[in-house]
Amino acid sequence: MRQKLLAALLAFGGICGFTMTARAQSTETTWPTRPITMLVAYPPGAITDTVGRRVAERLSQALNVQVVEENRGGAGGNVAAAFISRAVPDGYTLLFTSYGNLIIAAAADLNVGFHPWRDLAPVGMIGPMTVVLLVRPGLQANTLQDFVRHIAANPGRVNFASVYHLLIEQMIAYGKLNITHVPYRGGAVAMTDFLAGRVDATPATLLFARPYMQDNRGIGVAVGNAERSPVLPNVPAVQELTPGAKLTDGLAVLAAAATPAAIIARANRALQDVINQPAMREWLTNEGVPPSPGPPEAFMTEMTTATEELRTLLRDATIKVK
Repeated sequence: MRQKLLAALLAFGGICGFTMTARAQSTETTWPTRPITMLVAYPPGAITDTVGRRVAERLSQALNVQVVEENRGGAGGNVAAAFISRAVPDGYTLLFTSYGNLIIAAAADLNVGFHPWRDLAPVGMIGPMTVVLLVRPGLQANTLQDFVRHIAANPGRVNFASVYHLLIEQMIAYGKLNITHVPYRGGAVAMTDFLAGRVDATPATLLFARPYMQDNRGIGVAVGNAERSPVLPNVPAVQELTPGAKLTDGLAVLAAAATPAAIIARANRALQDVINQPAMREWLTNEGVPPSPGPPEAFMTEMTTATEELRTLLRDATIKVK
């Protein structure tokens, strides 16, 4: 009797396992069957929008369905992220965003209506965003070393406009730099004051900074990223002089947390195929987003590691984020 019962249970378990596998395979092979909406977390004109539009076009070809880009800016990308966190987890509504603010929200335990790593599922990274540290020509600081020496010679008198607040706080904390940090809510306003000479320096994405570097209205003395940019190989990273100071930000695609793993895997493969196209890789690199394709697990590991590093900085340097 026991043997018959055991055999029956094993058979039932086998059937259940087969059914679950079949369902997973069915989900993967049938998705997508209708258009996908990809919410871009920033307004038109931003690097997120520029790259998001191109990625949506290429994903439409890769997935054989239309991927519709919809801009939904606000609250540093958190409006769109919060919407996705509450969306039906069926893979038909995706988020295209910069992940720096997600790291900040998680590290500082901000109340943004969702938790970045519990309520969102990573689909894949596009790549890090190159952010250039611009210095006004009047400072006569043509290199990062010159700029740091100028700061040391003028303690507290160098004004630094920034929307990348934590990069500047890292420079202050790790580099022992006595600068006046002037936070801005928008990069356009910060750049306007920089060009008018009201502030001495500002970081900006390469897409935004390049025209001013080309006409010598701004000198690119460093990049805020962990490594040098392939587009600006002769421009050092900030942490080459101030170890530990680095900007962790870039572009990525995410979905609602409960999205089936099979759909995430299918979307990730399509995304990697798009990013690995030679013309796309060249275009992304030139736009200041060097491609960094990989599986969702690698993206999540990088995000959680960056979150813990930032959490440590916030605690040790007693930085308050609101």
